[in-house]
Amino acid sequence: MNISAEGKSFDALMFGAIMLRLSPNNNERLTGGYLFEKRAGGAELNVASGMSLLGMRTGVISKLPQNELGKFIKNQIRFCGVSDDYLIYDDSPDARLGIYYYEHGVHPRKPCVVYDRKHSSINSITLSEVPEEAFSSARLFHTSGISLALSQQTREVTIELIKRFKEGGAAISFDVNYRANLWGEAEARATIEEILPYVDVLFISEETSRRMFQKKGELTDIMRSYCKEYHNISLVATT
Repeated sequence: MNISAEGKSFDALMFGAIMLRLSPNNNERLTGGYLFEKRAGGAELNVASGMSLLGMRTGVISKLPQNELGKFIKNQIRFCGVSDDYLIYDDSPDARLGIYYYEHGVHPRKPCVVYDRKHSSINSITLSEVPEEAFSSARLFHTSGISLALSQQTREVTIELIKRFKEGGAAISFDVNYRANLWGEAEARATIEEILPYVDVLFISEETSRRMFQKKGELTDIMRSYCKEYHNISLVATT
């Protein structure tokens, strides 16, 4: 796995959708209450923020509407210590920010999530909107199965970004992060198997390994199997 810092201005760059997260206050239910707390949310942004807290320089590639909500998200990204150098802004009349409503779980009640992300600006992103310089600027590139699942457009861009960053000398980190509300298991498996030959660090849950990839046996053996099947994968993390 190539993680050389020579000539790299970022420790890690991420690609993925960034959304507006609205949550009821004080553990209230979505079905009750009148107020929401707003935050920036997104799987890849969470990774970038976490790595930034560990002292690494991170950035995120995404597309936001050129409006007040887009500015709010940009400011939140900066507040987390994440670079906005590669954010793309959508000034079209149909520009919109995806939203998800998150209800905190209180034992034994699980969290509840309601998505409103269809036709959000990230789905119109094109590879040409990402500066060529980005592909050689990071030690590591991270994305997830969510980016593959959002639309055909984001899928094609995600796959090409993985290839371009790999060519630019970055290690590739990929979180399967399967979401059944976005795509089916068969389609997900076929698409993910296409990009696994480029992946250096793989995050995958035990449930996904057993269900989607039909893995059997002890969990440690399942994890090792990815490294045996794909010799480029040097690290597997699971839950």
